[in-house]
Amino acid sequence: MELGKSGIHVFYPQPTGDVCCNTVVFDGREKVIVDPGLYHLWPYLEKSIQEETGIQAKDFSLVIHTHSHPDHMGAGSYLEREYGVPQAMSQEERDYLDGPGQGIYAWFGVDLPSVTVSRVLKEGTLELGDRALEVYLTPGHTPGSVCLHDPQHGTLVTGDLVFSRSFGRVDLAGGDPRLLAESIRRMGALDAQAIVPGHGPSVVGRDQVRNNFKYVYRLLEECGYM
Repeated sequence: MELGKSGIHVFYPQPTGDVCCNTVVFDGREKVIVDPGLYHLWPYLEKSIQEETGIQAKDFSLVIHTHSHPDHMGAGSYLEREYGVPQAMSQEERDYLDGPGQGIYAWFGVDLPSVTVSRVLKEGTLELGDRALEVYLTPGHTPGSVCLHDPQHGTLVTGDLVFSRSFGRVDLAGGDPRLLAESIRRMGALDAQAIVPGHGPSVVGRDQVRNNFKYVYRLLEECGYM
């Protein structure tokens, strides 16, 4: 699904029964994929991307990982190994993956991938050809999770920070409810016109986004996180 005429495409998981994530593709002079999902589901995703956008795996200039859980980043190492596509994540998330984050892979029953972080994501502007993304460090679900904001089109890619009428879990290694609530508050202050979460449907429309954040704030308060 393309969000308007923004060149931002959202791909939802195939109905295979696997726990996998939404994937975002930024199409422009540089073609960037965010959260390519589980390795063994890449052929399904690749086919969907080609059919909708015409982009092939070799065309990507960067893989961005919002965080290092296997349902989000498993296919990243494949894209790097087979096509030389560099991978990007925050240093905080790289450190987490080298430590307690490894246990998540055993929990998922998948092998820890070989990850070369060629581009370290820091807070600030990430220039991608004719597109500029604002990177925000948003810990809570994991220590080094990031959100990506395309201010030109008002699109906020949230990973597993906040969803439609819900928020990310904090019961896995590295989760922190207080930091999650702070990060959600921070993202709620942006003037976003669409939320593209790591799982579930997108939230489209400025009023819908604002109402979604208000609803999530109430949930956080009920849980004692705020």
